Amino acid sequence: MRPVNHVDAGVALISHKDAKPNLIHAMGEFCAYCERSIEAINLDVEHIKPQKAHGRLALTWGNFLLACTSCNTYKRHYQAASRQAGILRNQAWPHLDNTFSAYSYDQNGLITVSAGLTSLQHEQMAQRTLEMAGLDRTPGVAANYKELGLVYDIVSRRKKAWEKAQIALAAYQQNPTDVQCQSILGQAEETGFFSIWMSVFTAHAPVKCELVRTFKASPNCFDHVGNPLNPRKAQRI
Repeated sequence: MRPVNHVDAGVALISHKDAKPNLIHAMGEFCAYCERSIEAINLDVEHIKPQKAHGRLALTWGNFLLACTSCNTYKRHYQAASRQAGILRNQAWPHLDNTFSAYSYDQNGLITVSAGLTSLQHEQMAQRTLEMAGLDRTPGVAANYKELGLVYDIVSRRKKAWEKAQIALAAYQQNPTDVQCQSILGQAEETGFFSIWMSVFTAHAPVKCELVRTFKASPNCFDHVGNPLNPRKAQRI
């Protein structure tokens, strides 16, 4: 999951939807949870803490992320009243933590909690986030998802992205030029799935650094060669 540049403050808002241009400028046109590339018109300004339960945060900049409709809806149903208490402490969040370090990806489109996390607490936080956003959902593991009117197999989407990234990697290995790199960045931006591209190009620092820039991932979470740094800590709202 791509760590994002958060927008903590801005002008007074009449509607939370008015925050979208500023959020896109900071985070890009990607879902903060599943990492898909989404056209601006189809991105939701998502409330980290539910606005109905936390009215004072309905128009608070620090309570916004960008999400696709599928992830936003899934999160809203998962984050029922019984799960709202302490959500910022209990889950890993892309605006507060280095969520790229929290997960591992494979060629089959599967996502698992990274074995490299340093504590059981971090493992549990990452697992709760995976469940909250439905990042492992397939028709088999989320039968009730169809009941919500949303049919979305994120695993197959990641698998296709991995295959596209592998083809791009083969081309880059044969011709590791700046022109080829720019072509890859264009493909990656159009496809989305930052973590897939970073995983496939893990041995190629120049491409990784450009992926961080292109996807507007938080630069505080990566070193000068594109390797992830330790999870960052930030104040929970």
